[in-house]
Amino acid sequence: MSTNDQAGAVEKLGFWDQVKSFSRHFWVANVMEMFERLAYFGVRAVVGIYIVDAAARGGLELTHIERGVIFTIWAIIQTLLPMFTGGFSDRYGYKKSLYIAFVMNAIAYVIMGMADSYGFFMLGVVMLATGTAIFKPPLHGTLAHTVSEKNSSVGWAFFYQLVNIGGFVGPFIAGKMRALSWDYVFYASAIIILINIIPTMFFLKDFSVEAREEKKKRGEAEKGAFATFADSMGTLIKDTKFMIFLLIFSGFWLMFMQLFDTFPIFINEWVDSRGTLAWLHSIGLNFINADDFGNVPPEYMINLDAGAIVLMMPLIGFITGKFKPVVMMIVGMLISTFAILFAGMMNGGAMVLLGIFIFAVGEMTCSPKFSEYIGLMAPPEKKALYMGYSNIPFAIGWGLAGVLSGITYGVYSDKYMLARRYMVEELGLNADMVNNLAIVDVMPKMVEHLQGVTDQFQATQILWDMYNPWITWVYFAGIGLIATLAMVIYHFWLEADIKKRKAMEA
Repeated sequence: MSTNDQAGAVEKLGFWDQVKSFSRHFWVANVMEMFERLAYFGVRAVVGIYIVDAAARGGLELTHIERGVIFTIWAIIQTLLPMFTGGFSDRYGYKKSLYIAFVMNAIAYVIMGMADSYGFFMLGVVMLATGTAIFKPPLHGTLAHTVSEKNSSVGWAFFYQLVNIGGFVGPFIAGKMRALSWDYVFYASAIIILINIIPTMFFLKDFSVEAREEKKKRGEAEKGAFATFADSMGTLIKDTKFMIFLLIFSGFWLMFMQLFDTFPIFINEWVDSRGTLAWLHSIGLNFINADDFGNVPPEYMINLDAGAIVLMMPLIGFITGKFKPVVMMIVGMLISTFAILFAGMMNGGAMVLLGIFIFAVGEMTCSPKFSEYIGLMAPPEKKALYMGYSNIPFAIGWGLAGVLSGITYGVYSDKYMLARRYMVEELGLNADMVNNLAIVDVMPKMVEHLQGVTDQFQATQILWDMYNPWITWVYFAGIGLIATLAMVIYHFWLEADIKKRKAMEA
């Protein structure tokens, strides 16, 4: 299928007919993805907080710049490596690749849990990024083999829903684990990822075997993984429109990933959700425990994104299946951009949750259509390799997001930096004394020197009003808006090209 033709031209089956058309292997692969995401997002939901959290509270107490570097390296490895590992999966087998990925990830989680330094933690991150890069192509390749143009919209919607079941449950487990000890978060994920060895061994079909046999029947010579990669890269580079599509989506992912990488830290430092926690307890959700500040833990608030997707994704997938993928991507990008700006400008728990919910609606509208678009156009024997190329926007967007968020957050939104600045510039305290304060002592010291202020929440509001830490989200929303406008232009460009070709063929 050409990238110049919009996916979705084939008439779709009805919703239930699509559901009934999926094979056992489709559901097994989805469940495996769910467990992998459960382990992964359990860590991802809290790792940003862990990296910069005070050592006195069990964190690594690194800087935001160091956090940004960690996330950037993580992103580059995890998103670019699949372009190589996908070729190996196609040639040597999906199952072998999956076994390697699960063992590597389990070891990585253990290292991250044991780490007590920047270098040791980075080692675990590199291993986890590599294992995840090995896991993605064969799993996504399996899914691509089990859907067709008639059921792909609902198929990828179910995939996205089950991904987010894992993404929804994982942070709850992580929240309970970190209440006991930070390292338990990582050890729990190591155990969870190893569960996937069972369905891989007994229930999953290795579609790469059939694809290679079909290729042999056609008389095509078996190429090495790097030769396959080189050939595919040549085709990719020649397809100008597809390359532009990937670059545009990179801008969107730069903004998108901030919800998971940076927003939990922002919530942890700036958002007062004590009233929200009281309300949740009043309706019977007593299992949601308070964090160190008496708020709803940030990982639970971000989890509304995954929860909304779990409940609404099949319906949204069915509705969006009636429209061209590019159109739905534009709509989703616009909704998500508005949502992250709205949520980032609020410091009350209820309004932040509303912003996260709106973001989830945009994500449901946009993200699955991206995977669908790539999956439908990939040839059968290169499904895993082509799904690996779908990581290019993640590599560019997420990679830049790490460093950029470290810089912008450190300059505009780091509460402890701003509190130190306030104490020196506004309260006239000694700069050396203030700068030598431990993180856990910064806000108490500020409260101590403010007349009429009795708690850290009041002091935080003073900093909010004076320094406008929400400016960080204006920058990221601006990037999202630029990417959305670029996708609109791209869409009209494609439409004009299609009309031109049809006129020439007539």
